[in-house]
Amino acid sequence: MPKFLLVAAIAILGGLRVAHAQTAQFRVDGKPHVDVPFELDLIVQGFDEAPVPPQPALKLANATVTPLGATPNVSRSIQIINGRRSETAEVQWVLRWRVEVHREGPLEVPQTSVVQGSHSAVAHAGNITVDTIPTTEDMKLQLVLPDRPVFVGETVPVELVWLFRQQPEDQAFAVPLMTLDDLTVSTAPVTDKKTAFPFAAGAKQIPVPYDADTTEVNGQQFHRIKFTFFVAPRRLGKIEVPASSVVASLAVGRRDFFGNAATRPFRALDVAHTMQVQALPESDKPANFAGAVGEQFSIAVKTSRSVVQLGEPVDLEVTIKSNQRLDNFSLGRIAGDGGLPKDRFTVPDEVPTGELAEDGLTKTFHVSAQVTGPATEIPAIALAYFDPAKRTYQTIHSDPIALAVKGGSIIGADSVVTATPKKGNPAATITDDTALVDAQLALSTVGADDQPLGGWVLWLIVGLLYAVPLGVFGLRTWQIRTSDAREDAAEVRLAKKRFDAALDRAKTAPAREAAGPLGAAVREVARALEIPVDDGGLLAKLETEAFAPSAAELPMTSEIRTAVAALVDRWLRERRAPAASRAVGVALVLLVALAPHAASADPLAEARATYSDAMTRTDATSKRAAFERAAAALKDVAAAHPNPEILADWGNAALGAGDVATATLAYRRALLADSRNARARQNLGLLRSRQPAMLRPADGGAANSLFFFHRWPRAWRMVVGGIAFAIAVFLVVPWRGRRRRGLVNLAILPVIVWLAMMVSLVVERTRTDDAVVMDDAVLRAADSAGAPAAMLSSLPRGTEVNVVEHRGNWTRIAIANGTSGWVPSGTLEAVAR
Repeated sequence: MPKFLLVAAIAILGGLRVAHAQTAQFRVDGKPHVDVPFELDLIVQGFDEAPVPPQPALKLANATVTPLGATPNVSRSIQIINGRRSETAEVQWVLRWRVEVHREGPLEVPQTSVVQGSHSAVAHAGNITVDTIPTTEDMKLQLVLPDRPVFVGETVPVELVWLFRQQPEDQAFAVPLMTLDDLTVSTAPVTDKKTAFPFAAGAKQIPVPYDADTTEVNGQQFHRIKFTFFVAPRRLGKIEVPASSVVASLAVGRRDFFGNAATRPFRALDVAHTMQVQALPESDKPANFAGAVGEQFSIAVKTSRSVVQLGEPVDLEVTIKSNQRLDNFSLGRIAGDGGLPKDRFTVPDEVPTGELAEDGLTKTFHVSAQVTGPATEIPAIALAYFDPAKRTYQTIHSDPIALAVKGGSIIGADSVVTATPKKGNPAATITDDTALVDAQLALSTVGADDQPLGGWVLWLIVGLLYAVPLGVFGLRTWQIRTSDAREDAAEVRLAKKRFDAALDRAKTAPAREAAGPLGAAVREVARALEIPVDDGGLLAKLETEAFAPSAAELPMTSEIRTAVAALVDRWLRERRAPAASRAVGVALVLLVALAPHAASADPLAEARATYSDAMTRTDATSKRAAFERAAAALKDVAAAHPNPEILADWGNAALGAGDVATATLAYRRALLADSRNARARQNLGLLRSRQPAMLRPADGGAANSLFFFHRWPRAWRMVVGGIAFAIAVFLVVPWRGRRRRGLVNLAILPVIVWLAMMVSLVVERTRTDDAVVMDDAVLRAADSAGAPAAMLSSLPRGTEVNVVEHRGNWTRIAIANGTSGWVPSGTLEAVAR
């Protein structure tokens, strides 16, 4: 064969090989069912690894088709023959569609061409059989939409409720609402992947959290799963929402020995819904309205500093909070009416992009505003929104922030933070980010924060006030009750003394002279002891001894003397034994606590120095940083020495740092230690005055005026109670042998004082349910992050609450107006430690 013919044949064969390598065919996994989404793949062989081939449009009759994109599968191989290395790559492209067929029967898939540059492949047409899955009464599905018209831009919650009686398997949901272009779909953050299920929303999967419980429907028990997500309409008019469905395999027939049963797919179908979307009214629409729709919003503004040069920028942090998700919320422009005056501030034209918090209920915007004119404050920023419940526009404002601008005819830095001497200490009034006026920010005087009466000294004083009167009372009572016994004891002692004298005389005197007096002394001892003379014939033997021939000259024998002494000793021992058992002992037990180690003065001195340095600073950033350092140092000192003055200093430092929650906690603890502390009471009152009325705890009143002693320091009440107790006891002591009725009646008054002090101490001891909210928290109706909010707004930092109960990581609380709900336990700090 000529050489050129051989080359041509090789080229033709190579071309045929390449043509056969570029193939395409459709593939379906499983058997499709009506209204159950399935994936249709187009497998393409022989294309290059790049670029991505365009996904052709696929139109199927009576079906909804969603393109999911193209994915390459590349396998590489390397061969070395005769030292030559060759590398080949086989590329397989998978073009995927999600298909949902709405009619039973054959589904015609048309011939489809795929092109990649100079390559092309054709997939032949074919049929797919689609059947209908039967329904069952053991499974139900319902999509719950708002029962009222909604407004454009309004975010509303939607629930998908799934009921089933048997344990399902291989469940698959079809929720057309999630794929509608007329709606924006969002979900709450997933805190636990075990309680979230992925739903198809177009070409992506959205994990939707759910709650599981049981319910009764028509007398039958069902398991219930509630999926909650949020939608916001994008256009006016009616939005038709096709019916949602779920397919799951349920057990049929009888179970075998191992508890297994055959399964069969069943389907639950909801009905179609219509969402009516209304336009926002044009009448009374505020000029600065930017499309916010919801029942409640709040706005807060912070600045990077409060002292600037003319022409310098000020960074503003604008925080928006709501009781609904803020995915689509836009701040709009803040320059002009209701915002920053254009003659004093210049704001970029670009609308700021907000940062959405994890819970979706808070959005933070950062805006840089240049100060171009004389200004004394960052004015209140207005936020306009439409309330769909009230069907009216609402406007709220942030708090103004004092601003000192240098280089212009405006206030200086000393007007932002001023100090006025009072009682030898600088009393400060601060108007910074906290927007508080007349706050008493003076440090305590040196020495005022010494440890007050307490520790072992207090317990020693209180112990003596109780022990001494009780000891006197017990002593006098014992003396009166034992007076007769003590008289008898004196008679016995006298008889014993006479017996000892007679016994000593019997040692030397003749027996005839000593026997009579000794016998008489023995009988006197028995008479004093009030016992019969039971001597076993010893006295008779003594008398016989007196008439012996030698009795006139010699003393009685030692045997008789010893026997008589032993007899009397036995009588006395028998008398003392019951008397000793009836003796009353008075024991004084004092619980002496170890005096706390004297803390080094250095930490307190350093904290005071840092605080004083912060008071002299004019730059807002450095001032706040200094106050933060002082607050941290004073917190440690207050923890070791919970003196009311140190606690008040800690609260002042936290207030200067803008930490309202810590300041509230410190002032509450200072008042718990000494309710008369003027600085803590005044500053806590200012913080409370800035709270909404529903969150503001009541203070004062007739009860506090009547029980004024509740405000006394705890040590005072303990000492006053001890003094009242001592007076009452001394008044009822029987000084002259019996209690005098007049003194006993007079003791009622100190007893009442003592009871009042004790009740006050007990009530204070049991007040362990007061707490302060340390972080913004949403008050929820149940102990779950997915539970609905119990209030329209979240609880701000520094809110004083009452703890009702604890359950796991959640705590049920009650606010001042009586509303109760659940918050994470980590957001609370107890007042009493």
